[in-house]
Order: sequence, then structure tokens, then C-alpha cells
Amino acid sequence: MDERDSAIKEKLSSVKDTSEEVKQLEEQANAIMRAARAEISAALNKMKKETQLEVEQKLAEGRKKVEAELQEALANLENQKEETIKSLDSQIAALSQDIVKKVLPL
Repeated sequence: MDERDSAIKEKLSSVKDTSEEVKQLEEQANAIMRAARAEISAALNKMKKETQLEVEQKLAEGRKKVEAELQEALANLENQKEETIKSLDSQIAALSQDIVKKVLPL
């Protein structure tokens, strides 16, 4: 009987010891999971910021390119306007001379 009681007590104490070990392992696993989640969250935030900066940089480059093209187009339009005015001025002068020749006989 005494042997059986001591065997049962030994088994019970080993079960209690194991449950403490399981609790410690669970706590370690939870701590590892929290750390992993925090690390993943930080990595995702970093990637998000990097991606946002890259997108903003590309948008800025696109804006600069569009603005440069717009300035070039405006300069071309101004040149065409000046050429058209010069052409019209010469045509007006020629028409004036034709009208004067037709109206005033020489």
C-alpha cells in the first residue's frame, strides 16, 4: 500500500510539474507570437512608407515632365503666334498697296 501511495504521489507530482512546464511553454509561445506580430507590423509600415515615398517621387517626376512639355508647347504657340502676326502684317501691307493701286490711278 505504501508503495502504491508513493507511486501515485510521484505520478501526481510529475503531472503537476508538467503542467507548469506547459504553462511556461505557452507563455513563451505567446511572447514569441507577439514579438513576431510586432515585427511584421513594423515591416509592413516600413514598406508602406517606402512605397508611398516612391509613388510620390514618381508623381513629382511626372509632374515635372508634364510641366516641361507644357512650357515647350506654350513657347511653340507663342512662336507660331508671332509668325502668324508677321505674316498677317505683310499680307495687310500687300493688300493695302493693291487697294491703293486700284483706287488711285497713277
